[in-house]
Amino acid sequence: MEQLFKAIEKRALDFPEKNALISSDGNRQSITTNKELFDNINSTASFFEKEGLNCIGIFMDNCAQWIICDLAAAKLGITLVPIPLFFTRSQIEHLVTSAGVEAIISQPSIFTVLTNNQPLIIEAAETNLPIENTVVLRILTEQVALLSSCIKVTYTSGSTGEPKGVCLSAQNIGAVCKGFDMSMGSMAMTNHLCVLPLATLLENIAGVYVCLLHGGVVITEPLAALGFLSNAEFDINKLLEKIKLHQVESLILLPQMLTLLVHKFNETVSQQCSSLQFIAVGGGKTSKLTLQQANTLGLPVYEGYGLSECGSVVSLNLPYQHKVGSVGKALPHVCIVISEEGEIIVEGQMMLGYLDELAQPLTRIYTGDLGYIDEEGYIFVSGRKTTKIVSSFGRNISPEWVEASLSSSSVISQVAIFGEAKPSLSAVVYSSDNEMDAISNAIEECNKNLPDYAQVRHWIKAESPFTPTNNLLTNNGRLKRANIATHYQEKLEALYL
Repeated sequence: MEQLFKAIEKRALDFPEKNALISSDGNRQSITTNKELFDNINSTASFFEKEGLNCIGIFMDNCAQWIICDLAAAKLGITLVPIPLFFTRSQIEHLVTSAGVEAIISQPSIFTVLTNNQPLIIEAAETNLPIENTVVLRILTEQVALLSSCIKVTYTSGSTGEPKGVCLSAQNIGAVCKGFDMSMGSMAMTNHLCVLPLATLLENIAGVYVCLLHGGVVITEPLAALGFLSNAEFDINKLLEKIKLHQVESLILLPQMLTLLVHKFNETVSQQCSSLQFIAVGGGKTSKLTLQQANTLGLPVYEGYGLSECGSVVSLNLPYQHKVGSVGKALPHVCIVISEEGEIIVEGQMMLGYLDELAQPLTRIYTGDLGYIDEEGYIFVSGRKTTKIVSSFGRNISPEWVEASLSSSSVISQVAIFGEAKPSLSAVVYSSDNEMDAISNAIEECNKNLPDYAQVRHWIKAESPFTPTNNLLTNNGRLKRANIATHYQEKLEALYL
């Protein structure tokens, strides 16, 4: 990340009074100049050093302070662990203990979520950081042996409910930034609005780091102000208001957000989006039809592909290099190959390893995605090798995990979960109870024990049990998912209309 810190210092020296960050807390807007950013990073780094911290968690809404603390930790080589706001209490507790987090940076308005988390032992009252509206909470936890080169542990959403920690080095992150910078070339610097949570590696690196490296201004707003109603619901109208307010030039959207934007599009929306020059879409597969509609409407949409295990983005469409339906060409810092089985493999850039699995150095990442590369070098993702579901909000969900939860109800005899590239999960439920309200109540009760992104929002009742006889079940009792999906295809699709 040395290149990024040099760029921040150069901005402070050459253009000290120009904007680096624009942030809102919902009531007022604050501006951080290039010099203030440089100074704030240094003063926060000094604070961390005096506190003797080696592993810090960060639990904050999108704001300038998040970015400053993140960069201060990276400058010192301290391990930083972003804590997604949508994590459940048990997931937060797992993250803190598995990474050996010594302290958590938070905001006074939300840190009660941490202090009310019973498994966490808060050592004492919070301490104020040298930047406003930011506190640090000391945590009593066992030390975990992290690699000295690990500066960031980013957690997946947890396909089985228990998040998995991906360990990244400064070299990992710096390579992604450099690959982006080389690919962007002479593209103009922009005002970039962080739409995704900063705890999301995609926004953290491709949004904040790349924008600062390329001379742009990073804009943050609270997630609720941007349209996040929950982890599976989004109000596109709120986002459009912010795009117009800040005259945003670039942003990163999840597939479902782009779908909402395309469906909402009219003359008024066109005017609100007139400043946009680059809309990256990632975190899940976007339908080719939606991408085509976006291009027809004049939206500058470019799909990319990546994964946390490779430090985020590995391929991206660009204005001068674009093929709709593909996820672009590989960025310069990686090499992408296709196995004989059709699996996408990434070489040349990979994580240090997962927490507790750091013994063996990695030489390649097997993505679990199926795809191909055309004769021009464009990469296409055609499906997933496993049953794991990736929602259109970019959440990884194991259907077996949700099915097990629902099957614990006495009302639900069998259930199959679906939702690939959809905003929420749906279920085909077989129940001997013919009372629809009873089934609905059972699903709602089970949802209480699941994170919002893994809750079942829609369901249909199966006309008969899944059995080997009707070819919806294997002889050893496993669901034949493809057959169930085909059998109920029309009804499942109708749930999302």
